[in-house]
Amino acid sequence: MDLEVVFGGGGFAVTAVGAVIAWAQLRRTPAADQGHRRNGAPREILRPPTGRLPGHVRGREQILRTIEDVARRPDGAVHLLGGLGGTGKTTIALQVAETCLAAGRRVWWVSGTEAGSLASDLLELALSLGATTQDVEDVSHGRRNPADLLWEFLEPQRNWVLVIDNADDPAALAVHGRTARDGSGWIRPSSSGLVLVTSRNIDPRMWGRHVTIHSVGWLPTEQGADVLLDLAPNAGTRDEARALAERLGGLPLALRHAGYHLASPFHRERTFTAYADALQDRFPELMGAGADDRSIVTSTWRLTFEALRQNGQPEAEAQLRVLSRFAGGVPFRCDLLDHDVLGRGTGLPDGAQVADGLEALANTGLITVSSGGEADMITVHPLLAETLRTDDDEGRTHERIAADLIATAVENLEPRKPGHHPAWASLIPHVGELLQATRTRPDDPVLGRAAEAVSLIAIALGWGSHYFAALRLTEEALETITALGLDHPIVIELTLTQAKVTRLLGDPAAAEPIARSVVTTRERTLGPDDLDTLSARHELGVCLMGQRKGADAEQEFTAVLAARRRLLGEDHPSTLASRHILGELAYNLGRMEEAERHFREIYPDRCRVLGIEHHDTLVTRKQIARTFAMRRRWNDAEREFVEMLPVMRRTMGAEHDHVLSVRFELAKIFAVQGRRRQARKELEDLMATERRVLGAGHSLIRATQQALAEL
Repeated sequence: MDLEVVFGGGGFAVTAVGAVIAWAQLRRTPAADQGHRRNGAPREILRPPTGRLPGHVRGREQILRTIEDVARRPDGAVHLLGGLGGTGKTTIALQVAETCLAAGRRVWWVSGTEAGSLASDLLELALSLGATTQDVEDVSHGRRNPADLLWEFLEPQRNWVLVIDNADDPAALAVHGRTARDGSGWIRPSSSGLVLVTSRNIDPRMWGRHVTIHSVGWLPTEQGADVLLDLAPNAGTRDEARALAERLGGLPLALRHAGYHLASPFHRERTFTAYADALQDRFPELMGAGADDRSIVTSTWRLTFEALRQNGQPEAEAQLRVLSRFAGGVPFRCDLLDHDVLGRGTGLPDGAQVADGLEALANTGLITVSSGGEADMITVHPLLAETLRTDDDEGRTHERIAADLIATAVENLEPRKPGHHPAWASLIPHVGELLQATRTRPDDPVLGRAAEAVSLIAIALGWGSHYFAALRLTEEALETITALGLDHPIVIELTLTQAKVTRLLGDPAAAEPIARSVVTTRERTLGPDDLDTLSARHELGVCLMGQRKGADAEQEFTAVLAARRRLLGEDHPSTLASRHILGELAYNLGRMEEAERHFREIYPDRCRVLGIEHHDTLVTRKQIARTFAMRRRWNDAEREFVEMLPVMRRTMGAEHDHVLSVRFELAKIFAVQGRRRQARKELEDLMATERRVLGAGHSLIRATQQALAEL
């Protein structure tokens, strides 16, 4: 007889059938030889190992209620607890088992790690329910399907729970060519009882429509703190437990190890804070505690990697090691992940197979997929990311690929496009992780590429009026990349961005020396006529203008305009910017006729060169309307502001400072025209937005407060 016909699938068939035959011979009784079935209640076999349960199962109340309800009232589906190794799937199943035992239900516990022992255990269950050893011998000789035998005796029963634990490979549940997804093999939908499976594989295509999948993630910080305090109540305060739980990413396996470690009198770390500090230097040692791969934090995921290799997806691990170079526990937008870049870096000829690898990572819980509203997001658990970074023979290569992914994402985003602003902001923690990893390696190209990405992100945040975020990012980056040297182009560019954002936040006096230092450095390293030097001088002039240093500002603007005309021509956007700023200077100095003339001269040129809805064109149009208002041409000013406001909202974003300033100008017009109620409502709504976007000390907020007071 071809033994593979019995179970199907290579070596598993021989092992499983051999085990069944040997077992059946040992179990043979005279009654069984005669084909008689046993009488009386089934024996107590395959009892759940509930002694492994902790005193309390924290943070799983909802999923426990759901599964326990199904155990009371079976819904005709197999239920699966799935997700990343170490999240406590078995613990949840054990708690369900204990609750069901206490309620008088029969509960059987079977390991799903190995096909042969699974078959033996399930046939033992069939025997306990009334099958004979002759039935089992018929199975072993291929005369009966083993799963059919089991369900012949299991289905008539009532009020039972069958747990198959650690069925990470659905193929181990296949029998006689019937896979787990078929619903006609070892696991079947039933209204007589509950089949509960735990697995790291949550691919619905592998399990089929009869299986309801419950994803088991890591614990929220509060519940993680509860786990630590349960195990080590004297190790510190709740705040300290919360901090350690967050450091461990809420992974139940890591939380239990930490709790047991701290409760022992033989370890040097006896407090939550001491354990967190020790992780900085002894991460592999502390996370390497445990008896076997499943119980060791740094080893538990190797089982999944091995399964991926056996399933023909060895590149999936390399892809995960690249993703682990981003910030652990922080979502990364799927639409920013360039498959071609990731594919080339991880051994795939193109990006076609990358999606398969990412899907395999998601289906095994190694990455978590969630909806971020505007885009789907993937997240790597922080401890998994740290483990992979700690033990990585190709760490520099994976860092380089991660930097390439960031650079490609940045190239595909527009800094002035409002719809792209959330994507820009989402990259901040990930590029920050790369900066921290390479901060002491000035010759590493990854540091330079990450710093360049930070510079572009900061500029984009500035265009979106996210000034606080831009300033914080810029200052943190400048502290991190000191190894590049003060004369490095990216350091200089970030410093100039720091000056711009500081000014835009309403402090041109603080911004002036920063801008001046950039001018000095660029004149020394690049020369006075370099375009980057001229950009720095332009910013210095704006800082001076903001302090009403009109003569000094005009000197800078005039010199820059002359150089740009000579180097770039009359129609270049930078030349147009220099012409526009001279109009702003005249406006700030109260020379309204001169300002209006400047703006009216440049407006048609900006329309022609840039387009009527370009950011810079709209700013010039706004300034024309402001000169109307300053000259008490209220109707003309209101008409211009009302017409441009929806265009500015669409092209700049509703919270851009130019949009806010137009709303302020309109409110002032309402007030002077006697429409006081309309003015007050606009100013009050404006104030709430300004405080959130610009901060309490910004000049626009002070102007809004004054206008409200006058009303």
